[in-house]
Amino acid sequence: MRLSVPIQTFALGSVLSIGGLVYGFVNEAISLALEAATPYVEQGFEVREDNWSGEVEPGKPLLVRHQLFRGNEYWFWAGTSWPGATIKVDIFDAQGNAIGLESFAKGSFAGVRALPQKTATYFIRVVAEYEKKGEGLTAKEKGANEPVEGVGEFSGSLDWGLVYGYR
Repeated sequence: MRLSVPIQTFALGSVLSIGGLVYGFVNEAISLALEAATPYVEQGFEVREDNWSGEVEPGKPLLVRHQLFRGNEYWFWAGTSWPGATIKVDIFDAQGNAIGLESFAKGSFAGVRALPQKTATYFIRVVAEYEKKGEGLTAKEKGANEPVEGVGEFSGSLDWGLVYGYR
């Protein structure tokens, strides 16, 4: 049995579109870090494709090692997507001296600016915090749907994402 061309085209299009849905993935922590970068991109900072992300216990510091170049100005932005969690980001040289010139922390995202005096390896510290208050998500955070058991309950780790830009 031979299928007509419109049916073959429809079948092929359906398979391709389903394949795209299966492989789609959004890292919400990285998305929030990129959202924090928006005003700085408008000031001329170029966001690099490099990014770091994962999960961490609340309050446990993470160190990301990265080479920075003298003469460039850098911003590092971090984000976490867990409702009620906060995040901060700092930058240090190899001797442990803070080199951040300015920083901000606004709930689920934060940033730090640096202007390295020499080309070297620096350490970006990310700390995500969460203090559980009450049980699970609030009614506003749950939305219109009834929660599924285990979904929206704090599992003991927070997602985090880090991006950077320079000019």
